[in-house]
Amino acid sequence: MNISFVNIDDLVIPEWKATYILKPELMVLARSIGMYGLMSPLVVQADTNIIIDGAARFSIIANTPQLREKFNNKIPVVFNDCDNMNSMILHIQMNRGRSFVVAHRLSMIVKWLRRAGRLKDKDYDDYFAMKFDELELLLDGSFIKHRATKEHNYSKAWVPVEAPAGTVDKAPISIEKPPNQDS
Repeated sequence: MNISFVNIDDLVIPEWKATYILKPELMVLARSIGMYGLMSPLVVQADTNIIIDGAARFSIIANTPQLREKFNNKIPVVFNDCDNMNSMILHIQMNRGRSFVVAHRLSMIVKWLRRAGRLKDKDYDDYFAMKFDELELLLDGSFIKHRATKEHNYSKAWVPVEAPAGTVDKAPISIEKPPNQDS
């Protein structure tokens, strides 16, 4: 593994990044970097300096003046000579294995990979352990199927919060009395 030290300002976080770390975990990571330094280099696309793996570590160092100074504005990276599609594939493989992938962002990448046309359905399973039903759901992009709520007359008890106007009963509400007065 060849590790290079690259100026922080030369690195780029990809728009297609499919990961997200919650603030408490980000704070723990920041403390760890402050105490022990980086335990592993970032993985970066060689010709574009796009970060394939390590965007959170990068952001912490880039946005913390004390850490920028500690690292002398340089960050260790391993360059990977790959195109954008293979960068996305590697990003998913590295992060899905650690279970850090956000579904709607993964969906965006899967759609891009599908449009590029270089992967077959079986490749998604081979590369990402993604069975066809998951692939289909990610390509569809709707994780909860939308219902035609305007076509139904729902009881007020079952109206979804986001239901459009006119989807509830027009009849006045009547309260049913319990069969037993002690109830």
